[in-house]
Amino acid sequence: MTVDLAVDRAAAPPAPTRGNPAADAWYAVPEDAGVMVFAKDGYLSLLEIYSASSEPITAWPEPRFAER
Repeated sequence: MTVDLAVDRAAAPPAPTRGNPAADAWYAVPEDAGVMVFAKDGYLSLLEIYSASSEPITAWPEPRFAER
């Protein structure tokens, strides 16, 4: 599941870039799932949730199950 992000670039200067993904985490429940945040030109641009299991992700997992 992918969410494109639109950021008001006039509201804040760009952050220093370190490559992509800008941040990532995995989930204990459901198994084999994770989330990644991507940046473009110093601004958040995309949120991606993925699954390596045979079942696709159909809803956002609860944040309390995220691990870094």
